[in-house]
Amino acid sequence: MAQFVTETGFARKTLQEIRADLEARLKQVFGPSFETSVDSPNGQLVGALSMALSNVWELAQEVYDSRDPAQATGVSLDFAAAINSIFRKEATACAVTAVLYTLDASATIPAGSRAMRTRGSLLFTLDRAVTISRAACKYLFIVDDGSELNTEYVFHFTFGDVTLENTLPGVSNLQKLHTLIWAAGGYAELRDDGLLVWGDTSVGITGTLPDDFEIYAGAEGDFTAVTTGPQTCEIGELDNIPTTVQGWDMVRNYVAGVPGTSIETDAELRIRRAQAARAIKTTGTDPALEAHLRNDVRGVVAARVISNRTMVTDSDGRPPKSFEALVSGGTDEDVAQCIWKNQASGIESYGNHSVEITDDNGDGQLISFSRAQARFLWVRVVYHLYSEEQFPGEDSLRASLVEWANQEYNVGRDVIPDRIYSALYPPYINGVGQATITVAVTSSENETPLFGDSVIPIGPSQFASLVADRVVLVPAV
Repeated sequence: MAQFVTETGFARKTLQEIRADLEARLKQVFGPSFETSVDSPNGQLVGALSMALSNVWELAQEVYDSRDPAQATGVSLDFAAAINSIFRKEATACAVTAVLYTLDASATIPAGSRAMRTRGSLLFTLDRAVTISRAACKYLFIVDDGSELNTEYVFHFTFGDVTLENTLPGVSNLQKLHTLIWAAGGYAELRDDGLLVWGDTSVGITGTLPDDFEIYAGAEGDFTAVTTGPQTCEIGELDNIPTTVQGWDMVRNYVAGVPGTSIETDAELRIRRAQAARAIKTTGTDPALEAHLRNDVRGVVAARVISNRTMVTDSDGRPPKSFEALVSGGTDEDVAQCIWKNQASGIESYGNHSVEITDDNGDGQLISFSRAQARFLWVRVVYHLYSEEQFPGEDSLRASLVEWANQEYNVGRDVIPDRIYSALYPPYINGVGQATITVAVTSSENETPLFGDSVIPIGPSQFASLVADRVVLVPAV
């Protein structure tokens, strides 16, 4: 019996070999004079049978290749990666924590209520119902609705009463109230549209409310975008309530959301499988923990682990024999659980964020890590089209740049403009010819980028974040 899978791989028959084999077998049966020329009826039949059998051989080749992660695609690649316990990352939706406010004494905002990021009209849904009570809540937001001179206003806060006497023209009443709250033991921050008040654990206001001021009570709620994909929600962007909900008067997010992600591409999965397979062979090392954080925790977009193996505190404040995991994305609980399961035994975790988790014995374990800080990357591309390939359009070009950046920019990775050219050509996209790339990095999305072609250093606790809105495309004339 012939053997077609050998020590060197699969030995596939060509169409010519198949036809020659069929002709030889037919002549063995019907005699050497059996006509098989291509113009004869028998020859045409042999050709049709040869083509059908060639398709079967192609199928056998595809099945054989599907076992190789370097060649498999789609679900076959999923199966190959699963052998290493690596699974394709599904698309995720942007998630953000925001404060829901009411002017009522109390209100319950039901799960599923919607807020909107005005930029792009992106809708978010409330994950769980939120109950707000003016007497004890997370935040108070005070708006001056027309206070008058020579008028006394009394605020009955839970941390103490505050009396505001409006006797100084030219000074904002909210500025004066801000100073009085701090003097009374509370905490407050002046904002463009009002005065934000909070307490150590909670804050509240009781009794008769002062006239001429609107006082909103607020509580935090978790929102998730209604669509998946690489969307962001920066500080203050979730500020619109598109559909009236009883008792819900205002929404604000004071922290940036966790960006959403696209489903992992074949190219990304191949690279991650290879990296993880190498790193996870060892345990308790920095690369292994980084791999587990990126591969095992849903929503993690960047992770870096830095150890202090000395017996003294290092220059960044890490204690002796400790490690710091810098992570972007993922919930606090999931990140902490992953660190606990994969950290080296007896080594202290360190960071500016601490979460208590329960181990397999039911005991509490305090896990510390740090949230990596996003630096906002801008990419400007002046490009020519390549006439010999089909260009799918600028949206696809933006998507290819974002896909490449999500793979490239882990924590602490510098922005090197020349590397970005990889995202302009296959396997990411077709149809782009010559191009010129310049880049900029800003501390917020509202800053004006200053594009250049120099390398931009990224700090050890930072990572470069790129979204489609910060890709500027300029077709060359």
